[in-house]
Amino acid sequence: MLIDKVKKYIDSCDVISFDIFDTLLLRPYVRPTDMFQHLEKVYHKPCFYVCRIEAEENARIMHPQLEDVTFDMIYDEIDDEFKDMKQKEMDWEEMVLRANPELKQVYDYAKEQGKKIVIASDMYLPTDFITKVLRKNGYDGWDKLYVSADVNARKGNGSMFRQIMSDLNVSAKQIFHIGDNKISDYKVPQKLKIKAVKYEPIYQQFKKQNKRYLNMDPKITILLGGSIMFSVFAYDWIMKKCKQKAEINNYWFDLGYLYAGPVTYGYTRFVEKQAIKNNIDSLLFVARDGYLLQKVFKTFNLTIKNSYVYAPRVLNHICRLDYVRGNKEQARYIIDFYAQKNSEIKKQSKDIKNPHEFIQQHKDIFGKLAQGQMDKYRDYLRKNTSKADKYALVDTISGQFSSQKILQEALNQELWGIYWGIYQDELSNKYNYRAFVGEHTLKSMIPDKYFFTDKWNFMEFLITSPEFPIKNIDDDGNPIFKSIENPYEEKRTKLYPDIVNGALNFANEIKDWFKGNDIYLTPQDVIGWVNLYLERPNLSDIEQMKGLKFGEDSSHENWIPLLVSELGIKDFLKEPKKVSKILEKAMWHTPTQSFLLCCYKPLLIKMRGLTKINITLFPYLKQQYGIFALNISKRWFYKFIIGNMKG
Repeated sequence: MLIDKVKKYIDSCDVISFDIFDTLLLRPYVRPTDMFQHLEKVYHKPCFYVCRIEAEENARIMHPQLEDVTFDMIYDEIDDEFKDMKQKEMDWEEMVLRANPELKQVYDYAKEQGKKIVIASDMYLPTDFITKVLRKNGYDGWDKLYVSADVNARKGNGSMFRQIMSDLNVSAKQIFHIGDNKISDYKVPQKLKIKAVKYEPIYQQFKKQNKRYLNMDPKITILLGGSIMFSVFAYDWIMKKCKQKAEINNYWFDLGYLYAGPVTYGYTRFVEKQAIKNNIDSLLFVARDGYLLQKVFKTFNLTIKNSYVYAPRVLNHICRLDYVRGNKEQARYIIDFYAQKNSEIKKQSKDIKNPHEFIQQHKDIFGKLAQGQMDKYRDYLRKNTSKADKYALVDTISGQFSSQKILQEALNQELWGIYWGIYQDELSNKYNYRAFVGEHTLKSMIPDKYFFTDKWNFMEFLITSPEFPIKNIDDDGNPIFKSIENPYEEKRTKLYPDIVNGALNFANEIKDWFKGNDIYLTPQDVIGWVNLYLERPNLSDIEQMKGLKFGEDSSHENWIPLLVSELGIKDFLKEPKKVSKILEKAMWHTPTQSFLLCCYKPLLIKMRGLTKINITLFPYLKQQYGIFALNISKRWFYKFIIGNMKG
């Protein structure tokens, strides 16, 4: 703890000096100027971010005789269209600034020891405003407050420290200063013989406490949403570290907070924007992916009507007789379903060679039965949705628009589809829709991981309700669920409430911090963040995810590892070929599994004739240790890799 490190300095000095911003008080941004971007978006003021920065620079040019400029001087230099942002900026600062729990402990200790407290900041905001914010966040009882814009002295050139020594009639050796700036809070006071400690910003501390975040792609925090997201996580971490927030030692809650939270929050804010833009009266969150999405949506929007509805692909088969002609399995399902309800179909359906022809031959019978099922589905929708002039459904990924088809026909009106992403095909132009990450084609040169993350099954694990899939609607218009007795589903059902609570905790923290305003998470922010988790698992991640599987087929009969298999040495020795195939498909491996794969398949060779050859030694190691490439021409290319083949 920081307080243990600085106690000796506090005990040995008479005056304890504190920096303010990013030290005593924290903003929820990686960079201070990100706040200007946030204001620009919230108040719909294009170019405010750039103009605000330029205005401060111009103010300094216009007042070269001053050590620092005031807030008034900055807004004197800004364009007229942004004059009204002056009070909004101050109000926003007051709203988002929070006490740093780590420095609060240091501050309180210094007070308890009867030390003189000095607060010193190179800042343009007025002293009375800073006084109000400090007291609001629990800081009081200081002896002197120095703000560069008001006292015309700066820490950066040492003049403020000299003024402190003069005002308090103390020597440099009697002062201890702590702040986050390497120059003004550490090197300058040290040159003056003042004891100083550089305080590491909490987002940097947060990065270092988890190897996953070290050397992470800067794109994750370069945009406003990523900057806020990471800063909020860092604040949550420092609060727990200082025991000022109840620590929930639950892996699944943290998974929900850190990953399901940003994913669902970013996407549902997009949903809200699209609903408002297109005058949507009611949102239909489609099961099962809409389960958590609806819950998160309700944390920030209580005005747009919304419902959680079932619209599975199977209802298109039985209510609309919508199936692929060449797909015998789909046609056979329709026949078998109605054979249980109609004696004539049951009688004739035993030995059918061509299911499609059979349906066409008995089209009148199937049509009447399907209409009856559609009427039941309409009854279900009437009971579970609010009447509206304009609906939009909310789902994740679509290619066939099956939920949009069934809902449009059941509601007897055209509706909008709002999706995470779309696999574009010939149906895309037939429906009104918007996609969070845009359209994607199977022929796209951009890898799927940049549209749908590196493992969409993991995303479904975070978002999708653990309830079983729906197979039909009963006579009362209620959903009938498939009965799947499977230990993997049971395990997920038990742990999923913690994921939900973690995600809602994130959404509510954002609501509390920004009073309902959006934080503008983009697809780039959340996809990059989830991919970071998938690409850099630690041993705890691998251990916790062991034994979790998902049904890769619609019948939920074929279950494969979600991220990591539980198979080990004994299994490998019994069936090395089968086990190695399973392990190869898994995204993560335990150290033992990596060793087994390296023994079983130490070399991987991929060839396109003799012109392009990739050779990988120990391709299933966790890390890549070296890569050697020989590019003779566009046609002739050779690559040799040691370690992980993906890099």
